[in-house]
Amino acid sequence: MNPIRAKSFVTSSRRRLQSVPDWPRLPASIVFDRVVGVGLDSQQRIYVAHRGDHPLLCLNPDGTLHHEIGAEVLTKTTAYDLRGPVPIPIATRYWLHGLHVDPWDNLWITDVGRHLVMKFSPAGELLLTLGVDGVSGCDEKLFGQPTHVCVIPTGEVFITDGYGNSRMVKLDASGRFLASWGVRGTEPGNFHTPHVVTRGADGLLYMTDRENDRIQVFNPSGALQAEWSGLHSVDGLYAAPDGSIYGSAGIDNAVIRFSPSGTIEDVWADPGQFTYPHGIAVDASGAIYTAESGDVWSRTGDLAGSHATLLPRAGAEGSALRKSVVVMGP
Repeated sequence: MNPIRAKSFVTSSRRRLQSVPDWPRLPASIVFDRVVGVGLDSQQRIYVAHRGDHPLLCLNPDGTLHHEIGAEVLTKTTAYDLRGPVPIPIATRYWLHGLHVDPWDNLWITDVGRHLVMKFSPAGELLLTLGVDGVSGCDEKLFGQPTHVCVIPTGEVFITDGYGNSRMVKLDASGRFLASWGVRGTEPGNFHTPHVVTRGADGLLYMTDRENDRIQVFNPSGALQAEWSGLHSVDGLYAAPDGSIYGSAGIDNAVIRFSPSGTIEDVWADPGQFTYPHGIAVDASGAIYTAESGDVWSRTGDLAGSHATLLPRAGAEGSALRKSVVVMGP
């Protein structure tokens, strides 16, 4: 990891983001706890992953519940913090992480506790499981806390294998291993916590290299095309229908809109606006959905890195799935 982190994001936009009130509208039995992933299908239904009970849901566009997914196959497990020399157990819960809806409305999720990638049909049927349940590794069959998935129109699957490993994995449409690239490091093409990958309108793959404070851009063969540096701890990334790339930076409680070339167009980071936006999605109307884990960081100065400390919490407080719309200032 770079010894000096990039500067924290601060609000810089002529437009405001306004949360949609009373959205979503879910049964009282569903309580979001550490919301980590959000995605949209071709019908503008919203998929959400969190780490409490009923961890994978499909919502109607109005925010009401459409159906639950994976109740018979998703299980609780214990995940480990791998940042130090010795793995440290964190907690036993559902450990869903990345969520992606592919061009055929299939739903893909990663489970960092079980080291799995799972594919569900639009109706919620489990179609494919990649990895070996509870077994970590770094080869053609095993993952180490995989973080996210992106499927492109050819059917090829790209997986950021990002906490235990530092690589991108490429598979064919059937899940057969084709290639992988990346090692732990700070040089171009190296990774430290490849966290999310999304496909831009140009057909390139945009990946958050989170702990290196950058976004790296690859073609589907793995050749590096661009590096957007100086981007503090970007967690989420989403290619919007209008061609813009949206990011979310959890530690800074910020949402960022980039041009396709990497220029920062808007930053929304007003105090209290978000609570660790871990995942992000944007619909055809421009509405922005943030998956907020509720984590709170204490910081000193405008640099994070070793200056940022995660504050402990006991429950689901702060966790949210938020829908926001852009309005003109002030």
